[in-house]
Amino acid sequence: MRSRLRTVVLEAGTPAGKLYNIIVFGAILLSVLALMLEPDPFGNTALRQTNVAWIDAIQNICLAVFSVDFFLHLYVSERPKRYFFSFYGLVDFTAVLFFFVPQVRSEILLWVFKFGRILRVFKLLRFVDEARGMGQALRTNARTIAVYLFFVVMLQVVLGYFIFVIESVNPNTQFKTVANGVYWAIVTMTTVGYGDYVPQTSLGRLLASVVMLLGFGIIAIPTGLLTVSGLKDHQSRQAVRPEACVACGRRGHRVDASHCDHCGTSLDVDVAAEL
Repeated sequence: MRSRLRTVVLEAGTPAGKLYNIIVFGAILLSVLALMLEPDPFGNTALRQTNVAWIDAIQNICLAVFSVDFFLHLYVSERPKRYFFSFYGLVDFTAVLFFFVPQVRSEILLWVFKFGRILRVFKLLRFVDEARGMGQALRTNARTIAVYLFFVVMLQVVLGYFIFVIESVNPNTQFKTVANGVYWAIVTMTTVGYGDYVPQTSLGRLLASVVMLLGFGIIAIPTGLLTVSGLKDHQSRQAVRPEACVACGRRGHRVDASHCDHCGTSLDVDVAAEL
């Protein structure tokens, strides 16, 4: 029974697995929708009376689905402890835990749980295959990206100091401290441009133009790194196993697949039996 449940819960390519994933996926969408429409997501007594009954009903249904999903993953996992402390395990756990926020009376815990309730949206990542590729790309380029971000931070500090010095000649300058300059450099380089700090001198405006142009490169470089890494990962996943499933005859399984994506039969066991 555990093997069959594992096929349903973990193998999204099987008919039963697809149905299971559709149910969980639908529950996630309903839960996020209910959270957005709920007038009192954090348990304020004054607003609680205005809650709509159908929103509470949806939340209870989603809680039941998430609870079953979490405990099923624990049950079918070969290493339950490892699953529990994995990213998806913690997301599944918090998706259940933070339903009980309105019952929390401790102010400190309540503020922690207030922000934690939105974590349930990360359950959607499990259904996006590209999310796994993005995660792999980030891990592969982690050191390069870390060095790059460190360089960007240092550049922001230098540019912030420059704009502070340049604008200090203006008696009506808005840049009273270097911190104001660093904030301006970040806002300008990311092309956000709030407009709360504006250079008044000609040299300051020239520097602002340079910072704006630098912003395009700042965004493009990490994007290129992740794109190249993602393409390599995608190409590696295009490889398929040569053998067919002995139960249904389906071919074209991914090289990392352990079960048939049509009927759920174990590919490794069946291949060994054939040999």
